[in-house]
Amino acid sequence: MALSVSCSDTTLLDSQARARMLSGQIGGANLDALAEVDGVHAQAFDPPAPGADGSQSDLKANPLTVEALSAIQLNLGGLSGALTTVLDFVAGQDAGVLNEYAYANEQSQSALYPEAPEVGGAGAVSNDGTIAISVDDPNPPALGTINLYSILQQATGPGVAELIDLIAGLDLQIGAAAGTAELDYVCNEARGVAEETVERDYLLAYLRLLVESNVVGDLLSALEQVLPTLTISTGAVWDLLGGVPLLGPLLSALGESALEVTATVDLTQLTAQPIPQAGDAALQVDLGDGTITVDVASLLGGAYTGAISPFLNELAPNTRLFVDVPLPTDAVATLVNKLVEDLLERLKDLVTVTVRAGSVSGLGATGLLIEGTLRDFLEGTATAEFSLAGVGIDLGSLLNPLLGGIGELVESTLRTLLNDSGVLQTALTGVNGLLSALFDVLRGVLALTVNAQNNATGTMPSYYGAITPERRYDVSALHLEVLGMLNLLNLAVARGSVGQNEPRAGA
Repeated sequence: MALSVSCSDTTLLDSQARARMLSGQIGGANLDALAEVDGVHAQAFDPPAPGADGSQSDLKANPLTVEALSAIQLNLGGLSGALTTVLDFVAGQDAGVLNEYAYANEQSQSALYPEAPEVGGAGAVSNDGTIAISVDDPNPPALGTINLYSILQQATGPGVAELIDLIAGLDLQIGAAAGTAELDYVCNEARGVAEETVERDYLLAYLRLLVESNVVGDLLSALEQVLPTLTISTGAVWDLLGGVPLLGPLLSALGESALEVTATVDLTQLTAQPIPQAGDAALQVDLGDGTITVDVASLLGGAYTGAISPFLNELAPNTRLFVDVPLPTDAVATLVNKLVEDLLERLKDLVTVTVRAGSVSGLGATGLLIEGTLRDFLEGTATAEFSLAGVGIDLGSLLNPLLGGIGELVESTLRTLLNDSGVLQTALTGVNGLLSALFDVLRGVLALTVNAQNNATGTMPSYYGAITPERRYDVSALHLEVLGMLNLLNLAVARGSVGQNEPRAGA
C-alpha cells in the first residue's frame, strides 16, 4: 500500500499499536470502557503520550487474569449480573491465554533501520507479540464459554423462538485464541514514497456448541423402551450351528427345542460415556447429561486431523461460519444417521449374547454354551464350549465362521429393531428438528466470523466498519454478533491492532 508521502532514511513516525482480549458490547454494556478488561495502547509520539515509555518507543503488556474478569458486575438489562453469566473464562488457563501486547517505535523501515515494525497482539501471544501456541499442539488450552442461550432469549429472527423452545442451554466453547497484527512503515527513498506492509494472523484452536435439551432425554427414554425387546431367532442360530462340521452328533442329541438364545442390553452403561466417545466427532450425544456437542470444525471442515483445527486456521479474512462456509449437503440427516451408527457401535459392547443347550459340565454332559458381547462374536473372541457324552469337542478354526455368523445375525436384528421402532424414530425426529433450528439461527441470526479484519476482503462485521482512521489495521480470531441487535452481542475476541502511523512534523 503506497502512500503519497515523501520520506527519507531518517523519517520518524508518530506510531501506535493496540491489543484487546475483549472488545465490543454485550447486552448494551461497552466492554471497551471497563477497566478490568482494559486493553493496551502503545504510543511512540512526540511529544510523548501520557504513560508512554517515551517518544522513541513504547511497550505495553497486560496479562489479564480470570479472577479479575470474573469479578466484573455489569448492568445488562435482561443480562444483569456478573460477566460470568454470559462470558466465562476457564479458571487456571489464564497464563499465556489472556495476554495483551502492544509495541510501537518512531523508526520507519529503511536502509538504516531494516526492521522497525509495530506489533499488536492479544490472546495466546508471547512476550514479543507472536502467537504462542503451535497448530501442531495436541492439547490446546481452553479459553472459555459464551452463554448463547441467555443472549438468544432476548433476540429475534428466523428460528430463534423455535430453538429456545427446544433447548434449556446453549454454550459456545472457545479454544485458545490469538490475533496479531504487524505493520512496517517502509520508506522507499529511491521512489520518494512511503509504503505500509501489514501482516495479520490469528489462531483459533476449536469451536464447539454445547446444547442442553429434553430432546436428548426423549432419545434415552426411547432406547430404554426399545432395547429390552431385542429377540434373536433360535431357528436362524440353529441353522448356523448346523453348518459347522463335527457338530452333527451333538445337535442330533439335543434337538432344536433345547436351544436357548438370549441377547441382553446393559442399559446402565448407555449413559456412562458420550456417543461416540471420540472427541473429534462432528456430533456427540451425552445421554447422561442430556447434551449434544457440535464440533464446528469437524462439521464444516471435513476430516479432523488434530486437536487444533487446520480448517479453522486457514480461513480468509472475514469468513462467516455457516454462511461463507456453508453446511454440507443434507448435513442434518447425515448427522442423525451417523448418530444411529455410533449408537450401534456403542451397543456392540453393551449387548451380551448367550447361546445355550444342554450342559457342558458334569459326568456324561452333552451340550453347548457360547457367550460374549456382540463385539466378541463379531471379532471371533466369544467363549465357546461343546461337549458330547462328557467329551469336549475342539472345533479350532471352524469356530470363527460360527461366531461371526451369530454376531452378524444379532447385529442385523439390532439394526432392524432400531430402524423399525416408531418410538425411536420419533425421538430421532426430535434431534433432527433441534439441529435444524440451531443451524437456522447460526445462518440468519447469530454471526460467527473467524479472522475478522477491517480494511480487508470479505464482509466485515459492522464493528470493524466503524473503526477509524483509514490506515488502522485490526484482526481478531473470532467475532460474534446478533444481526440487527448489535448492542445485544457485538464481541471481538483476541484482537490486535496497528496504525495509524504518521510522519512527524518536520521529520
